[in-house]
Amino acid sequence: MCDFGEIKNLACASREEQKRFFCSFDHVLSDMDGVIWLAYKPFSGASECITGLKNLGKRVTFVTNNATVRIETMHQLLQKFQFPVNKEDIVNPSVGYIDYLKKKKFNKQIFVIGGQGLKDELLDAGFKLAPSSSDPIAETVPAVIEAIDDNEEIGAVIVDFDINLTLMKLQKCLTYLRRTDCLFIIGTGDKTVPFTQNGPIIGNHYFFQSLKEISGRNPYQMAKPSSDFNDIIVKKYFISDPSRVLFLGDSINEDMKFASIGGYKKLLVLTGSAKKEDILKWSHGESNKPDYYIESIGALNLILGMLKLNERL
Repeated sequence: MCDFGEIKNLACASREEQKRFFCSFDHVLSDMDGVIWLAYKPFSGASECITGLKNLGKRVTFVTNNATVRIETMHQLLQKFQFPVNKEDIVNPSVGYIDYLKKKKFNKQIFVIGGQGLKDELLDAGFKLAPSSSDPIAETVPAVIEAIDDNEEIGAVIVDFDINLTLMKLQKCLTYLRRTDCLFIIGTGDKTVPFTQNGPIIGNHYFFQSLKEISGRNPYQMAKPSSDFNDIIVKKYFISDPSRVLFLGDSINEDMKFASIGGYKKLLVLTGSAKKEDILKWSHGESNKPDYYIESIGALNLILGMLKLNERL
């Protein structure tokens, strides 16, 4: 169903307008959670859409803020669901963390708030990790004091999404961040994470924001919408003309803002964070406004199905 909001539904554009749009880009940067799948369950038409884009001669790269699982694991999942993608075409914050720390010639321990997948990536890259147990401690003052004691061997704190986050982990971060030589690095800043039909999970935003305010430290972000994360992507994928790149995402404050920072075209999908109400009454700034929106990646696949897939646009 077509509407007459500020932003046009790509499915409601004329055939010629759709064709002009697809001719306007050569490379697609696509988010994953809330775009191609939810809780690793693909949306209908998702793999077919990615295949269709590639059949039109488009390069497709997945850019996700999800560092909870290894890139290799993510690649295996994509292959399982018949997405035509190489491991090298997936990037998440772990890539940025490793690049940043190597440039710093970092050789101390890292205290990580994050999933095991992220920890494994850092270990494989040769970094040393400090213990970060989620086990409960005794509810006594001496136990708390001991738990948050400083460790000068720790030279960096990484705050990413951690399903087993505890108050003690956050308190440890505050202890280490009192030292100005301790690096403060963050990943995803999402307020919510698309998860299931029962609703989203609370995102990392509220936790790193608390650390930032209490410590008085400004973190270095290596995830969307950070310009530093964009620099990693531009370098990794040799992007010379961002105006010929389309960003496909479900989040306004992360994906659309990231696309604006990078100078990319923007297509917003409504199966994740953004909702129809956002489109009908836009209040998120002119720079974050997408070129078009689409109800789902399946709807995008239907448009592709009407194109001559045997001819490159």
